[in-house]
Amino acid sequence: MKQKTHSDILIKNAIVITIDKDRTVFLNGAVAVKGSKIIDIGHEKEVIQRVNSNKTIDACGGILHPGFIDAHNHIVGAGCRGIFENDSVDPISGVNFATWKADVTREDEVIATKLTSLQLLHNGYTCTVEAGTVFDVEAVAEASKEVGIRMCLADPYVWDTVEIMKHLGSLESPKLFNRAPPNFNHCIKNLGSQLYLNKDPGGLLHGYICLYGLGTASDELELRAKEMADEYGVVLHQHEAYEPKSTNHETSRLGKTRISHLAKIGVLDKNSTLVHMNILTNDDLDIIEQFNPSVVWCPSQFLSMGISDKVKCWIPELYKRGVNVTLGSDSARNSSIGDEALTAHLVAMNTSQRLSPEKILEMQTINAAQSAGLDAITGSLSVGKRADFVVTNPYSPDAYPGVNPVQQLALTNRAGHSWIVVVNGKIVLENGISTMVDEKEIFKKANFSINERIDRLGLSTAMKWPVLN
Repeated sequence: MKQKTHSDILIKNAIVITIDKDRTVFLNGAVAVKGSKIIDIGHEKEVIQRVNSNKTIDACGGILHPGFIDAHNHIVGAGCRGIFENDSVDPISGVNFATWKADVTREDEVIATKLTSLQLLHNGYTCTVEAGTVFDVEAVAEASKEVGIRMCLADPYVWDTVEIMKHLGSLESPKLFNRAPPNFNHCIKNLGSQLYLNKDPGGLLHGYICLYGLGTASDELELRAKEMADEYGVVLHQHEAYEPKSTNHETSRLGKTRISHLAKIGVLDKNSTLVHMNILTNDDLDIIEQFNPSVVWCPSQFLSMGISDKVKCWIPELYKRGVNVTLGSDSARNSSIGDEALTAHLVAMNTSQRLSPEKILEMQTINAAQSAGLDAITGSLSVGKRADFVVTNPYSPDAYPGVNPVQQLALTNRAGHSWIVVVNGKIVLENGISTMVDEKEIFKKANFSINERIDRLGLSTAMKWPVLN
């Protein structure tokens, strides 16, 4: 009899949704892990015959899936839940969302990172792409490692002109510009400062290049950023086509859409990722199809802007054309990180172009990995890839009737249903509780941090009804 392979962790009795090249689903499957990688996957009986393990976990029929990847997350944004409404300006103090961002301290960023990382894990995410808007990147990196999540990080606020921000309302703030100077030499000096993270190929942290975008980068800065991204084999991200006023202003200034301009100067290709893409023309669709950058759609943010009666959502059309479309939570200020899949599905239905549960799962896994430049190591389950996966709670009412696990996972078994989460081969959530940090202590510190910031800035909460202590 052939000698069994040794593993550190064996998960059995699971519905395994692999998102591999064949999109295989094992109704009674198992996954074996050694170190940081998957060493076996398949039917439970066959895997058990091939593998013994230090630790065996019975998934009790729960769904085991590749960890979702939040492809665009302003990781401290969720901290202002209950403070700003959709206009993002506090009615009492007049402080806007941009000034809120600029006020953050190192300690605020650390606790916000831990809180958001826990939210991600509990909602089935094993990786996130921080959107280039934290100030103390090193502190954020260490905080994310403490919680045990995979994270992509870039230099903060890479921009050298902010004229366009006048058209973006609550995203403009002198305090923010003072803290993140819109200066070409400053940008060039710091560009790529997080790429050192990639020197540890087995680690949880990954560096990439990010411009703020939306017309805040000169052509020279765009080209330098793309050149560096190509040289180091990473992806270049930037916000684009966010909302009508600023997008129309850029079209008028350039004499063409920004998408066509970016294509013309040579910064669009498969290693480019464009975030939002809410305002598009027919020509833009053709350009995106031709140059094939990834597109990160933030459907909750799209709906919260109240522009769907003015502009058509073209994202389902892009997906239909073969563009690599994925999902991001943006800052999840008025939603949960677990809401994006269902929101995307419903918005697409409203455009009469259905996004099936299968497509939704692809957008959250392998597509998201490609948009982050991580598809070689994560985003699907196969031998040799990192062990980044989630087992959903088999005892949740939303887990039933369970006749279609793909539809269930994509649309109904969402927020807060993570039972076991493994990242880089390590169990970071077990029985729905973090194995890495004291969750209650983080919640307590987060509440203290936010209330300090409210007092510091003279903010109110968004509550309109009388509150009695």
